[in-house]
Amino acid sequence: MSEAQNMHSEIQGSEVKGQKPDSPGSSLWALNVGQRISVIIPAYNEEERILACVQETARALEGVDYEIIVVDDGSVDNTYEEVAKAARDDANVKAVRYDENLGKGHALRYGFGFTAGDLVAFLDADLDLHPAQLWTLWGVMERSGADVVIGSKRHPESKLDYPWQRRFVSWGYFTLVHLLFRLSIHDTQTGIKLFKREVLERVFPRMQIQRFAHDLELLVGVHRFGYRIAEAPVTLSFQPGKFGAMGLKSIIEISLDTMRVFYWASFWRWLAPGLAVKCWLVAFMVGVFCASFGLAHWLITLAVPSPLAGLVRILALQFLDKTVRDAVLLIVGLILIVAAAIELNKHVLAAFARLDESDLTEITRSKVQSPRSEAGK
Repeated sequence: MSEAQNMHSEIQGSEVKGQKPDSPGSSLWALNVGQRISVIIPAYNEEERILACVQETARALEGVDYEIIVVDDGSVDNTYEEVAKAARDDANVKAVRYDENLGKGHALRYGFGFTAGDLVAFLDADLDLHPAQLWTLWGVMERSGADVVIGSKRHPESKLDYPWQRRFVSWGYFTLVHLLFRLSIHDTQTGIKLFKREVLERVFPRMQIQRFAHDLELLVGVHRFGYRIAEAPVTLSFQPGKFGAMGLKSIIEISLDTMRVFYWASFWRWLAPGLAVKCWLVAFMVGVFCASFGLAHWLITLAVPSPLAGLVRILALQFLDKTVRDAVLLIVGLILIVAAAIELNKHVLAAFARLDESDLTEITRSKVQSPRSEAGK
């Protein structure tokens, strides 16, 4: 029995609430009446694993109305040929491709154009997350009434076989995302997600990121439209040697993509101020910064009678050496300016992001080719 089949048996036999049970008599055996689930699997150079992934996904969804769309994201190996074999044997499997490697985000949006399901799931091709766990997400959606359910490595019930280095990077990225966006979720990057179709129809056309921060941009858009997001536990079995070490280049690219999402999802982008307005806003911030230094130095030399003298001495940091004091003031001032800018951005969006008053809840529409225009590649 293969490792994937062992994983399938283990998950099927588990008592995690919401997963597909072994008995057709169970109330969770089928989707709601008339519902179909579409599973999109982006794949890049996955010829060794993709067939097992498709087979395990089909097995996990046996007994319900489903379709599996595998998107070959410009692979240079035999990924597409392997999926095409599966498609010939199973009418529920579709193999689509394009020639250039454009990233996971593009593959998911491209694959969505071939779906017909009322529910749409994203699933990574590597079987780190077994497809039977889609039933965990579906169970959470049914019980909570959420529009989107995402697998979360940070869920207290998740079971992870995961290197500490990846855990550290995951924690660091979550901290950055929480600081910038304050999403009410704890993990944006886990490769198993379930959506009601209307959510993707509304958010996908407004997305621009195609690679590293695609999941984040999607969930920011979902949040901005007011859809409800819930998290589900996952069982993750990391495959050693599958990824190389995360280098400085990857970290920089992820950080840049994340800041692009913050910019596109900010009032600065949506209000589209002209060059003159931008210059005056920068001048205003510089003025605040300079004035704060002037105020600080005035307080330092300010002479006041007791008992206020002791309080002023503490507030103005008069007890510190001048060099140390100026460095402290500089650091504190920069932190306050950045924190204020982030928080003001959120409050401005909260004030204006109403569907009946403006379009500030929307993410900038991207130019993504339709499946029909790319199918002939």
